[in-house]
Amino acid sequence: MSDKFTNNVRARLYKQGYQGFTKDDYTTAALAVECDDLDNPTKEQLSQAVDYLKVKSTSQLSVVDEPVEKTFLVGAEDEQPETDLQTGALTVQEPENQIVLTDLEKQSLVADIAQGAGIELKAADVKQITVSIASTFASRKELNEAIFNALVHFATEFKNQEVSKIRRKADEIRQTLAEMDSVAGSELTQIKQAMEATALDYKSQFADLALSFAGIID
Repeated sequence: MSDKFTNNVRARLYKQGYQGFTKDDYTTAALAVECDDLDNPTKEQLSQAVDYLKVKSTSQLSVVDEPVEKTFLVGAEDEQPETDLQTGALTVQEPENQIVLTDLEKQSLVADIAQGAGIELKAADVKQITVSIASTFASRKELNEAIFNALVHFATEFKNQEVSKIRRKADEIRQTLAEMDSVAGSELTQIKQAMEATALDYKSQFADLALSFAGIID
């Protein structure tokens, strides 16, 4: 596999339309710019090497107008995956800043963030919240937003459930009070009827007694 110096210089030249250099050309360029570490060249050494070979290309290179293929350029510059120029194979690397979490790590983060916000969660609640949270994130900001949205969703669902419970209890209380009013009304009616019957009975007895006294007096 070619060294980093050769890959970067070759890619920069190719993007400018220069090609046809040999391995010896790149070695000569490295010596000319005093690049001792071919796997760790500086940007200045790379630029100087490109200029050196462009001057040398007067009799060797031809300028081409064809578009540069992405498969050749990917990985040639710094911060790019390295390309095997002999086989054409490309080594794909995972993004350096990608965040990957296990279920236990997600649960721990949810519990910590909830506790910091003054929210007490049961273990079952934490597991329920993490179900909707992905395991891979491109940044810490994306991770925090996902956890925040999951907590907000959980809080909304919890509020809706509690409101439904309160409404059911209120309906039960209203029904019980209505039944009590009905029973109380019925009892009062019966008492009133009994009192009225008693009053009539006393009135009848008093009338009879009055008649008896009237007969004695006569």
